Amino acid sequence: MFKRFFFSITTLAIAAATALAAVPSQSAVDRFVNADALACATTGVCVMDLETGKIVAGHNVDKGIVTASTMKIVTTATALEILGKDFLFHTRVYAVGNIDEHGKLTGNIIISGGGDPTLGSRFFKDRTAFVDTLMMRMQAVGIKSIEGDIQLDATAIPDQPVPGYWMLEDMPESYGTGYHAINFADNQMRVKFTYHKDGSYTLSTIQDMPWLNLRGNVHQQIPGDTMNRPGLTSMIDYRNNAFDVTGIVARRKRGRENFTTWYACPAPQRLLNDSIRRALNTNGIVLAATKNKINNNADTLLLLDYTSPSLAEIIESTLFRSDNMFAEALLRALPVDSGLPATTSNGVRMAYKLWKQQGLDTRQLAMKDGSGLARNGWATPQFLCDVLRLTYADSHQLGVDYSQLLPRAGREGSVKRMLRKTSLRGNISLKSGSMGGVQCYAGYYPARNPRYAVAVMVNNFSESRRDVVAQVQHLLINLF
Repeated sequence: MFKRFFFSITTLAIAAATALAAVPSQSAVDRFVNADALACATTGVCVMDLETGKIVAGHNVDKGIVTASTMKIVTTATALEILGKDFLFHTRVYAVGNIDEHGKLTGNIIISGGGDPTLGSRFFKDRTAFVDTLMMRMQAVGIKSIEGDIQLDATAIPDQPVPGYWMLEDMPESYGTGYHAINFADNQMRVKFTYHKDGSYTLSTIQDMPWLNLRGNVHQQIPGDTMNRPGLTSMIDYRNNAFDVTGIVARRKRGRENFTTWYACPAPQRLLNDSIRRALNTNGIVLAATKNKINNNADTLLLLDYTSPSLAEIIESTLFRSDNMFAEALLRALPVDSGLPATTSNGVRMAYKLWKQQGLDTRQLAMKDGSGLARNGWATPQFLCDVLRLTYADSHQLGVDYSQLLPRAGREGSVKRMLRKTSLRGNISLKSGSMGGVQCYAGYYPARNPRYAVAVMVNNFSESRRDVVAQVQHLLINLF
């Protein structure tokens, strides 16, 4: 009896101690902001009770701090609230003209883009089937030849491919791809660098892109040259389908001089057009590319209404991989149902309107894009936590638990290496955000049935990023 009583008391004591330890401590935040690695940095921390909305620990909770990719929390939560988890992007294909008894379409195939960011994406394996599905539909309606052309309708997205606040050096990179009415293959291209004995490189694309004006002035570093450091600079020109790469490549091990790199593709719609033309040839459908004047009595046949994965699936992919193009797609989808043009500015207005209606102080947000790649976009730690809290509270109404769309630290996505060898591995969900001088995190603790929203934001640090990340990990461990 005594042993059983002693065991019960001990168990209760341990449970009580654990419960006390789980309450976030302000002292942990104080130690974090006073760490040597953050001596010259701007820091902000907010830990918010999800049930009450009370801030239980924090520092600079109402200070505007550059978010980097943690801005995707605002974008994706807004999209879920406004569009709903089952929202779909549509890509519609029409045959405009007349099909005779021999299967000849005298007219055009028109691809009407709806801004689907997943079309042909390697991150959604089933999305690579668009062209094959179109071929099957054309065969099903009896099209055997086309006297006309493939036309692309990009009027659904009237805005420029990249937000106006992005930096020029980000735009050519694979993470800086533009967003279009017709997106294809993640709007990326893979460029091969072929080494020559004179130390120069020639550039070519892995996929045949004859319309691309690819120019390169790239050389390998000369032995003993300490003045010219290795580094490549690239520029993209969307208007002229041009891409320039210049710079110096570090000397590589013998036999490994050749390499490939992913870059932004200036014309993904041309890439799709090429893919369709190749597929027509493979499937024996003859395309006599002519310019036909379609008369008013021509038939319009909907060949294909190709839909994207659900919004919830797109959000999860966006947050796991921190995909900037996907985030811009979600932002520009916000105004569509309101009859407004699908522009970045209209998407931002919709986001401000939503959160103001939800009772948030939108003065704590400076949203310049959907992804956070804009260097002048910022939010307060409290605003990020408020968005996390309200979106989680709406789980039943939304039909999806937003906290489960974020990756778990130490296990998944862009935070797979974060807290990997700690007790928090898999037990805290976080969205990371980083760029020059910026390291931020925001998410939920615990990962399942969370009790707290947390935001940790660091700007303008002078120490190494590794040291800053280490301090953030110490903070999270000490908090939870």
